[in-house]
Amino acid sequence: MLRIGILGGVFDPVHCGHLAVALLAKEHFGLDRVLFVPSGAPPHKPAVAVSPDDRLNMLNLAVTGLEGCGVWDGELRRSGYSYTIDTLSELGELYKSAKFYFIIGTDNLTEIAKWRSYEEIMARVTFCAAFRPGYESDRPETLAAADIQDFPGPMWGASSTMLREYLGKGRSCKFMIPDAVLEYIRDRGLYGCSNG
Repeated sequence: MLRIGILGGVFDPVHCGHLAVALLAKEHFGLDRVLFVPSGAPPHKPAVAVSPDDRLNMLNLAVTGLEGCGVWDGELRRSGYSYTIDTLSELGELYKSAKFYFIIGTDNLTEIAKWRSYEEIMARVTFCAAFRPGYESDRPETLAAADIQDFPGPMWGASSTMLREYLGKGRSCKFMIPDAVLEYIRDRGLYGCSNG
């Protein structure tokens, strides 16, 4: 049976912490493939800083050469809000016999019960929870029926929010954002980054 990891997010921008957590999950759970799924219009997130095309282009640059990793852009092509349950249904049609592993940080565990059809989602995936510094890995009572398995995350303190701020102030983000993605950001002047 194909074992597929799903790492969803806004990826605004994608950074090395995202790549590290994907590879650590792939290794720990013996996944055949990890799909990065950029969200379209996420119902629980504030406005996104750059266009869907830019986020998709940066993700494709970031995963180039990463064996067993790819990008699925179904949420970006979907109109209206993007819901995880719809993504699982579409991926289930594409990979009919696959077992899905939903990669998530411990900072997001408390959000799961707010997702549309979260009980159905719990029945369809194994949650792979990477420890995030500053966040407890407590399991809310609403997730008692979920299959949640911990794995060693990258202990990464940086976030897309922090990196957007750094870029806007002209600070170096080398070793935090993949070189090809940094070059793309500078070339396009994204996040207030000077292209000089």
